[in-house]
Order: sequence, then structure tokens, then C-alpha cells
Amino acid sequence: MKKGRKNPLVECFACFVIPAYTLLFAGSVEWFSTNFSVIAVTGEDHFRGFFLWGVLVGGYFLGVLGAVAQTLPRRGKWVVWALTAGGCLLLAGALLLPYLPQFLPKIARLHVIFAACACVLLMLALLTVVLAVRRRSPSAYQPMLRVWGWIAGFSGALFVLGGMITTALEVFFILSAVWFARRLFYLRKI
Repeated sequence: MKKGRKNPLVECFACFVIPAYTLLFAGSVEWFSTNFSVIAVTGEDHFRGFFLWGVLVGGYFLGVLGAVAQTLPRRGKWVVWALTAGGCLLLAGALLLPYLPQFLPKIARLHVIFAACACVLLMLALLTVVLAVRRRSPSAYQPMLRVWGWIAGFSGALFVLGGMITTALEVFFILSAVWFARRLFYLRKI
């Protein structure tokens, strides 16, 4: 890909589809007292919306990080693929397990564990990309390492502030991780 040339599919999903769908799904609920899993169980249409949102996000990360992984050294390539695939599989598990703590507490707990671990694995995949190519172009990737730290730190602060995984945390994490992956996609040829 030539420098400066944008991929229309990546741009469409990273700059419009995922942010718009994420914000629409979050809606006007209290962002610090609820989360996507709670919103999803408030109605059949909300569950479908949650499922579609997860498919969009998972597909985006598989496609974008898969393309980035192809440009990495052999070891880094497999680590990024494994982390991304693992994160997406856990996301799929979280999407399929209902969050009904009053009726199915063990399944609800598993849902939360899957969702949280999916985010951790995706963040590790993003970090692995940055660390794998930082030596190749320090001027391009050193700032990305700081941004990664900022995303992780601010996500942690939102978790502490809310005392749980909140809609605010989910919206921030998804939008920033999508943007970060998009940036890595365009830096991959440097």
C-alpha cells in the first residue's frame, strides 16, 4: 500500500460503522452504572444488536490485525495471530453466553471473564505489534507505545472509577482500540 493511500473498508469500519454502532448501542443509558451485557438482556432486539456489534468488532480486529501480522517477523506474526484469534474466540463466547446473574450466576460470571479476557488478549496483540516493529522504525512506533499505555491506563482508571466494567469503559476501550489498530494498519509498511 502506498503511503497516504487509505483503505476504504478499514476507513468505513474504523471511522464510521463501529463508532456509530457502538455509540448507538450504548444509547442514553447511565454510562457509569450499566454496561453492554446488561443492555443486551433488556430485550430481544438489544441482544441481536449486541451480537451484531460483537461480530462487527471481532471481524474488524481479525481483518486489521491479521493484515498487520502478515508484515511481522515470523515469531511476532504467530503471536499476534494467536492473541487476536483467542481474543475473538473469547468475545464470541461472551456473545453467546447470556448475562443473567439472577438466574444463571455461573454463566454470567463466565460471560464477564470471557469478555474481560478478550479485551486483555486484544490489547496484548496490539502491544506485540508495537514491540515487534519498534526497532524497525522507532520514530513511528515509540509514540504508539505511549498511546497503548495511555489506552490501558485510562481503561484502568474508568474501571476503578465505575467499580465495574461500565458502558463508559466499553465505549472508550472499543473506540480507542479500533483507532489504534487502524493506525497500526497504516504504519505496517514503514
